Amino acid sequence: MNRPPRIAILGAGPAGSALATLLARQGIQPIVYDDEKRPPLLVGESMIPAIVAIIQRLGIEDRVAAIAQRKPGASFIHHRGTQMHFNFMSVKGRLPPYAYNIPRPAFDDVLKDYAKELGVPFVKHRAGLVAHPGGKPELELDVAALEAGGYHHGAKPDLIVDCSGRSRTSAKLLGIGSTTGPRRDTAHFAHFTGIEHPYEPGQIAITYHPWGWSWRIPLPDRLSFGIVMNPKSLPEFGATAEARLEKVLTTDGILSPLAQNRQRVTDVYTYTNYQLISDRAHGPGWVAAGDAFGFVDPMLSPGVFLALDAAETLGAMFAKHGEKLLDSPERLMRELGRYEKRQRAWHAAWHELIEYFYDGRIVAFYERGMQLKTDHPGWFSNTMESVTSRMLAMMATGASTRSPMNRGYLRHCAKWLLNQDRAKELALP
Repeated sequence: MNRPPRIAILGAGPAGSALATLLARQGIQPIVYDDEKRPPLLVGESMIPAIVAIIQRLGIEDRVAAIAQRKPGASFIHHRGTQMHFNFMSVKGRLPPYAYNIPRPAFDDVLKDYAKELGVPFVKHRAGLVAHPGGKPELELDVAALEAGGYHHGAKPDLIVDCSGRSRTSAKLLGIGSTTGPRRDTAHFAHFTGIEHPYEPGQIAITYHPWGWSWRIPLPDRLSFGIVMNPKSLPEFGATAEARLEKVLTTDGILSPLAQNRQRVTDVYTYTNYQLISDRAHGPGWVAAGDAFGFVDPMLSPGVFLALDAAETLGAMFAKHGEKLLDSPERLMRELGRYEKRQRAWHAAWHELIEYFYDGRIVAFYERGMQLKTDHPGWFSNTMESVTSRMLAMMATGASTRSPMNRGYLRHCAKWLLNQDRAKELALP
C-alpha cells in the first residue's frame, strides 16, 4: 500500500467482514479492527433465503454449506393446538427455496477468512474513538488505534464504519439516542444433544407458550434451544438462566416429552431488549451498520440479513462512485443519507411483520383460512389460501418484506377479516 486505508471498519462480524470483501473486490482496501473477543455462542443461527442470495453473490455458499445444516422451512406450534408449517419452496423463482442453520462463530469466520484471502488487513485491536459531536469529522480513531492500524505522520481514515454490534460504539460516544420497540423480553439459550425433533431435517420450530416463545434450531451435530420470555414471568421459572431453561424443558407440555434424553453441551447465554434502532446512523466521517445501527427481534431471524444488506448497500455505493467519493464529503453525506433511509425502511418493515406474530394475528389468519376452506371448499378458498400463504412466505423470507402492496394487503385483512378477540387469545404475553 502506498498509503493507509481510507476506510476503517470497526468489527469483524457479518456486516464488517462482508463490507471489507465487497470493497476489496473493487480495488478499495479497507482495514478491519477486530479484537477477536466474542462468546462461543451468538444469536442469529437461523438464516432466511434472502441471506442465501447474498452469500451466493459473495461466492461463498459452498463454504457456508460445509459448516451448516440445510433448512427447508419453519414450523410454528401454538400451545392452544394450532400448527403452521411453511416450506421455502413457495419462494422459488424469487429466492433460493432453502436456507441454512449455522453455528454463528463458524459463519463469521467464513466471512472473515474470505476477506483475508482478498488481501484485507485485519488488526487485532479494539479500536477506540474520539468524538467531536457536530464536528467534521464527528468521529476519529484514537492514538492507539491509529498506531495499531499503521497510520503515521498525521494520516487518518476518511470514513469509519461502525460494525461494533450491540455495543453501538459510535452512537454512545456521540450521545445519539435510540427508539426501542414495545417488547422488553429476555432470551436464554444453549446448545443441546438428545432433544427429539419430529420434523423434516433442518426445519426450525417456533413454539408459542403462555409465558412467551421458544425456538428449536437444528445444527449439524446439535440443537440450539432458546426461550424468549416476558420479564414478568422470569421469577416463576427460577433465579438463573440455567434454571429457567431446565424448568421449561422439564415442565412444558409440548417440549418435555421431546427432551427426556437431553444433554446441555454449552453454557447458557442471555440476551435482552431485541428491539432498538438508533436515532441517527451516520454523520461526517462515519456510518453505522448492522446491530451498531439497530436490531429487530429474534422472531423470523432478520438480524444477519440486515447486517449483510447494509454491507451490500454500502458496497454498492462505492461500486457506483468509486473511492473518489471520499474526496467529496458533502456528496458522501448525501449517499450515506440514502443508505440510512434504506436501512430504516427495512427495520420498519420487519418490525411491522414481526408484530403480527406476537399479537396473534398470524395464527388467527391461518385459522381463518383453514375455516374458510372447510366452510366453502373449492377453487376460491384454495386460491385465497395459496395466495396468502405465498405472500406471507415472501415477506418472512426477505423477498418482499418491504412491499407496500403486501403490507397493505395484510393490514386490510387484519382489519376486515380477522376475529380480533381470537387474535388476542392467541397473542404472546
